[in-house]
Amino acid sequence: MRKSTLIYVSLALLVLSLGGLWYYGDSADVHIAAMNAPSIGVREPGQLDIVLHNNGSKPVDVWLEVENTFVDSDGMSHHNSGLLIPGNSGDLWSAEFVSLEKPILLQPGNNSASVWIGYALPGKYPVKVKVVDNCRTLDEGTYLVEIPPPEVPENLSLKLEYEMESRNASYVYRIYGYLINKGSGSEYNVSTNLTVIDERTGKTVFTSTEIYGVGEYDKTPLWTWPDYPYAVVEIAHGEPSGDSYMPVKNVVIGERGGRFRINVTSTWLDRAVSAELLLPSEEERR
Repeated sequence: MRKSTLIYVSLALLVLSLGGLWYYGDSADVHIAAMNAPSIGVREPGQLDIVLHNNGSKPVDVWLEVENTFVDSDGMSHHNSGLLIPGNSGDLWSAEFVSLEKPILLQPGNNSASVWIGYALPGKYPVKVKVVDNCRTLDEGTYLVEIPPPEVPENLSLKLEYEMESRNASYVYRIYGYLINKGSGSEYNVSTNLTVIDERTGKTVFTSTEIYGVGEYDKTPLWTWPDYPYAVVEIAHGEPSGDSYMPVKNVVIGERGGRFRINVTSTWLDRAVSAELLLPSEEERR
């Protein structure tokens, strides 16, 4: 090999070495010292607390990349842009809530940061955390978040009540319903079926199904629109009123002398509760 070639190769290696020293020489020396997440349940907000240790003698800017912090009811993982920065990290934005799309200023020693987490389904979720500086990964780690299955409500009950308005041409019954949980546990998939039966013919004239969620020690109204009835039954003396009763979707129109049995059944897992109304009631028919 010629002497000139050796000189060129040596110069190229020297340039590469100096470039590497320039690129990495001032790179931050940061590692993940600890991660912890307080226990949370299904659909409960929480946070993953992260301790980042800056081994250097000067403050440095780093980026956090975090995966698998939110999972929806379809099992899809979503990117989390919410990052909580406590005051002891010396953040430049003077805010408790910043974005993962900005760098974090770390003082020498331990610094604390927290990211929001939340999961719509029980299970085990590995949250992946990566600390990056100048496109270089300084450290990475995984924290396993365990979401236990929610306690199954044991004391759910249904309550139906109504208000009757007497008009010139009809009686209008506005029906209200409630799912009542008198104990602990929650359930977000309570299938509730409404069935209206014509007592004279024994035929089902209306049916609908909605999904409701109920928390512990909770009273959940059965409605589609707040402050509107769950269902409306109009018994006309002559011609029906023609009212649509919107936005109420569960509407039954009957004729003079008609009588309807209103049955509501809620099911969740292997449990079920029911409630019934007979309209008009025995007292009203007297």
